Amino acid sequence: MQGIDSSDPTCQRFNSIRLHDSELRGIEMRYAGLESRPENRYEIALKVNRCVPRLPHEEERFQPTELRFLQVRYFSTDIDLLGLTYCGGDISDAKCSEDSGFLRKFFSDIVPNFNLPQDEKSLEGLKHFGIYLCNPSGEINIIAKDYVLLTM
Repeated sequence: MQGIDSSDPTCQRFNSIRLHDSELRGIEMRYAGLESRPENRYEIALKVNRCVPRLPHEEERFQPTELRFLQVRYFSTDIDLLGLTYCGGDISDAKCSEDSGFLRKFFSDIVPNFNLPQDEKSLEGLKHFGIYLCNPSGEINIIAKDYVLLTM
């Protein structure tokens, strides 16, 4: 993925989260209808057992965490559920970028073919959040403006 050394504060925050070896436990699409604006009323939430730093000679520790993506414009998954079962939902990498091949493809292929009204503001500040699972499990791609990390 290009652009992983982003100067965007949201991407910097996301890229500093250690998700390698964490376990994906669920994906939810939620209606967030309390907002006053009609666009971006859906959010994507990933339930993760996040691998937390440990001291030498300690067993791995996992912290139940929710990654909630806000003002989501586009969500795409390519997941092999059998691969996910065999690999335990392990995450191999996760990156945020303001300029990725996936984001460029969204702007060149999806946006021009969206035949409903949209204003330019709906496209401002979008970032690509890529969550890559251990092979052959697949990947999750989210185009959104922001996220929050919630520990349970």
